[in-house]
Amino acid sequence: MKVETKLKLAAACIIAVMSAIALVPHVLNTRVAGVMKALDTTILREREYGLLLNYLSDAEAAQRGYVITGRQEFLEPYHEALRELPGVRKTLGTNPISAAERQALRDIMQLTDAKVAYMKEVVRVRADQGAEAARALVDSGRGKRFMDALRVRIGEQETAYAAYRATLRERLDARSSLAANVTSIATGIDIVLLIAAALAGSNALAQRRKAEQRANDVSRQLRITADMAERRNAQLQRGGEMLHALELAETLEEGAEIVALYFGQLLPDLSGSMYLYRHSRDVLERKATWGGASDPEFVEPLDCWALRKGTQHFTVGDEGTLACRHAVQSATRPPPSAAPRICLPLVTQGNVIGFITAEGMALGHDDGAAERTWILQLGEQVALALSNVQLRVSLRHQSVIDPLTQLYNRRYLDETLKRELARATRRGAPLAVIMLDLDHFKRVNDTFGHEAGDLLLRNVAHVLQGAVRGSDVACRFGGEEMVVLLPECPLDIATARAERMRQEIRALKPTVNKDMLAVSASFGVAAYPLHGDTPEALLQAADLAMYAAKRAGRDRVEVAAAAVAAEPGRAGG
Repeated sequence: MKVETKLKLAAACIIAVMSAIALVPHVLNTRVAGVMKALDTTILREREYGLLLNYLSDAEAAQRGYVITGRQEFLEPYHEALRELPGVRKTLGTNPISAAERQALRDIMQLTDAKVAYMKEVVRVRADQGAEAARALVDSGRGKRFMDALRVRIGEQETAYAAYRATLRERLDARSSLAANVTSIATGIDIVLLIAAALAGSNALAQRRKAEQRANDVSRQLRITADMAERRNAQLQRGGEMLHALELAETLEEGAEIVALYFGQLLPDLSGSMYLYRHSRDVLERKATWGGASDPEFVEPLDCWALRKGTQHFTVGDEGTLACRHAVQSATRPPPSAAPRICLPLVTQGNVIGFITAEGMALGHDDGAAERTWILQLGEQVALALSNVQLRVSLRHQSVIDPLTQLYNRRYLDETLKRELARATRRGAPLAVIMLDLDHFKRVNDTFGHEAGDLLLRNVAHVLQGAVRGSDVACRFGGEEMVVLLPECPLDIATARAERMRQEIRALKPTVNKDMLAVSASFGVAAYPLHGDTPEALLQAADLAMYAAKRAGRDRVEVAAAAVAAEPGRAGG
């Protein structure tokens, strides 16, 4: 075979291999995009199921508050939750789903309708027949059975989605491994062909040497393409790990730590920071930084052109470019011309929650456009993940915090008391419970109005928040009753702390329309194991002690021993 023929054949093979490898990233990115879309859809449906359950829980809590108090303002969260339910149902029924999930969705919707109908019945009975009839309907347990069944069915769907996500991640890993193997094999073939071309070209004339040079150029391009594909495969795998970790984050601070860790690995040649809006929406705070970035701690919205435009903003640092003000605020930062910089807003469902900024010379290289595209994809995924973290934190906070006093609610107390009592039993440690009730609270409401009563409750709650340790739990038990749970606290110390709280409450001087309100509270103290070894027994002992303090003249502290000996009757106010 002639040398020219060999060279032509070798060049044709190299071009064919290079073309095949060039298609690998495109095919992989297309398939990965499909997998990521499926993951996003799965996360969205899980969140909608969670919202459905949370709205029902909010409505149930509001319904119970209305049954206990009869006050219409307790029904505002109830009506708000019922108004949100149709939107959740519509979203769950919009996307294509399997026959099994559709059947499960029908079951969940039937249980939801039954639960809503039951709550409406309770509210109607409370309005028409009074508290006793409504309480009897609540005590029947129908509402709990509906919620238990809903939690089971939704839990089954969440388990199925978790298995589906695991399958998607396995599919992503398999495709990445396949692409890497194909690239390695093709590179090996190319090396063999290059050796053959070099041997044939050593005896050729100048024209043959030109053909060899063209082959070498093709080989270099092939290696660059292979390196890029291999790097992109690694980035996709690490990006998947980051998203999985963000799914498990409990707080935004933990999410920021995850972003800083993985961005340092995903963008090793760049430095940057991630900013998120504060609740006030007037300033953004730096939550994560990587690569030794020297960005400022706080940034105002108008300081970043990406936030103004609502899209990415790229600057190469040359004179005359539109630079963000926050990029030149640090005295330690090099001049703007030192490195290219990109700012990218974090947008989820049309809402901007912050922005990412990254800088480095890699953004100005030949593959800088590909790097910026990769950062854009990362930003979209991080925005959605952080939005889900924010939603989980918000829902968890709303489910355990009393909105008026900002103390923990009865639900959180029940869960925490069981846990702390089990821990005290296991360790042989003491556990104390303080229950207090504001004296003459009804008189304050009747004389000055419910706004005065709310002011009084907030003031007392502020006293409790300032008096508890980090391990203590202050809760609003119901109405004007509050409970403080004191782990690893003996009875005598708990009694002394109750006395200090009583004195601080007595010293409060809230005013309503220039009228100063007199504030006092009656306290009951009980301790494990002296007064009981179950949550119900401890709360009952503290309750009896508190009402013994009422009967003894109010504005005092009584321990459970005195209350147990007394006649179990409650004094009013």
